[in-house]
Amino acid sequence: MSSLRAASSWSATLTSGEIRELPTMQDAIAMPRHVSELSGEQLFMLAEMSGGTSVGVARERMRREIMMVDKIDYAQTHKILTEMAACASSNHGLIKAPSYVAIYTALVAGWASLPLVFHYPSAELFNMYFVTADPPDVGEADTWLEVGSWSWSWMEPPLGAVSFFLLCIQFAREQRMSIGGKAMTDRIMDYQAERLSEAYPMYAEDVVRAYGAAIALIDDSETIAEEQVRIERCMVALKGKASK
Repeated sequence: MSSLRAASSWSATLTSGEIRELPTMQDAIAMPRHVSELSGEQLFMLAEMSGGTSVGVARERMRREIMMVDKIDYAQTHKILTEMAACASSNHGLIKAPSYVAIYTALVAGWASLPLVFHYPSAELFNMYFVTADPPDVGEADTWLEVGSWSWSWMEPPLGAVSFFLLCIQFAREQRMSIGGKAMTDRIMDYQAERLSEAYPMYAEDVVRAYGAAIALIDDSETIAEEQVRIERCMVALKGKASK
């Protein structure tokens, strides 16, 4: 037992020619297991290092700000946090709509391009209504590669033009960001942060803005509810320990 204690109190390993201490049993016991166990200074440092985008850190800072301003216990912050999360997510449908349109348009166009190029009945039907090109001669569309050779004469311009357009848009975006411009996601985060800050002016602006930006595109209500269950269990355990 004494040797085990000695090993747990100090350990060393040889790494790259240097002797380094290993974590001890005390280190493992003292390790924070949830963001709520961090100090205010640690939370602030993590928030600064992550640029305010860490949801867990931003939520915990918001909890403590609510505690300080409203003079309530940690567990009682659940209601206000849920209201803030609902406020932030109330316009998610509108904000995410362009992205959903782009996603499903790209999926439909991508999968549809395969039969329109290589499947003769699909290419023939498309040709009949939108192209009106001469059909292939007998024996020139017997395989899917021959069908693709025939349909490519009209499929190449739109596919090539769209590909070049997207390439130019991507290049323009990269150049705009290289001179200090913001991506659309960053703009949405700024907008959501300002919106939440205006709705809750009683709390510190920086803390509210950080939380609003962190949950700009996600609904945090479910996570808050899960954390509340953990908090209530912890409170029950503490009461049981205190009564013994």
